[in-house]
Amino acid sequence: MQFTVYDITSATADGASAWRPTEGRRTHASAYQHTLHQARLADEGGLDTYFLTEHHFNAGFQVVPAPNLVVAALSQITSRIRLGVMTLNLPLYHPVRVAEEIRTLDLLSNGRLEVGLGRGLAGFEQAGFGVDRAESEDLFDKSFALVRQMLVEGGIDKYDSGPWHGEGGALIPDATQLPHPPIWMAGISEKSIRKAARLGVNVCTAFLDAEDTARTARIYREAWEEVRPDEPVGKYGTLQHIFVAETEAEARRLAEPHLSAWLSAGHDASAAINQSATVDKGYEDHKKWFDKITKLPFDAAVERNRIIFGTPEQCIEQLLHKAEAGVDMFQGWFQFGGLDFDASDRSMRLFCEEVAPAVKSALPAPSAA
Repeated sequence: MQFTVYDITSATADGASAWRPTEGRRTHASAYQHTLHQARLADEGGLDTYFLTEHHFNAGFQVVPAPNLVVAALSQITSRIRLGVMTLNLPLYHPVRVAEEIRTLDLLSNGRLEVGLGRGLAGFEQAGFGVDRAESEDLFDKSFALVRQMLVEGGIDKYDSGPWHGEGGALIPDATQLPHPPIWMAGISEKSIRKAARLGVNVCTAFLDAEDTARTARIYREAWEEVRPDEPVGKYGTLQHIFVAETEAEARRLAEPHLSAWLSAGHDASAAINQSATVDKGYEDHKKWFDKITKLPFDAAVERNRIIFGTPEQCIEQLLHKAEAGVDMFQGWFQFGGLDFDASDRSMRLFCEEVAPAVKSALPAPSAA
């Protein structure tokens, strides 16, 4: 199992969910500085990848609208850990620019780049870029095809797909990882998970319990075998909140209020993402997903492995359940809501020093393929 970080770079400071704009925030500068600091911790602690994410227009949610710029900065202050964005929202960008930035970031990181691509989650973000939410899936499909073609072929002579048309040329700079960096797609619905398999890319789900994790991992692998029987199966990843402390009492004191606030904000999140209390066409599964992950009380969420929480020993046991369910890559959300920066740092250190090594040693060694 690979262990990675999900960094949403929030400036929320008062314990409320990052979905709910509140007063009392940390400065945006301090949130960025903490991201730089935690990337160094993760690098020194032996974690596999540090993922940022992309969101726009709501500082109560996230304050990094240009994650590729931050990845470029992280590439210069880390030496070993892989870096990426989970996910870059393709409909918001010209595909030629996306391909150029992927090549540039892979060069700057000396071949440590991971690429996460998606169509975008929030309607208000798509509206801010003038993207029709109902067309986001079609735009993703067309952009993805162009981006991958350019990365594989090193450029494109002529293209005419969706809103993008032009005459290209060589893609600069030269490739570092061949034919391109590993590609991930975020997915929560069975449709999206099957699409990742069809496209031949890794998939990362989010906030699923042990039962749903096992079910969707099985769907992904079966779908892959159906369409790509002669290719090694891609990786299945899962994103979860995580907090590790010396004692369960300490974990509850420091982190439970922030995690409970996040769970209680499901309706707010769904309404914000959809721009209304109704469900946007093409995003019906997102509504079901938010309802399911936020209706459980905190203790039930931990019990069902929607949140990884507690002492090192408790977190080890919870993560072994994830491995048994078919997870290849665990993506931990270490800094959430108004959690104290120092508490988040201690949690990450404990994870690096005690949890990740114990889980890896308890799992079978990967077969040499």
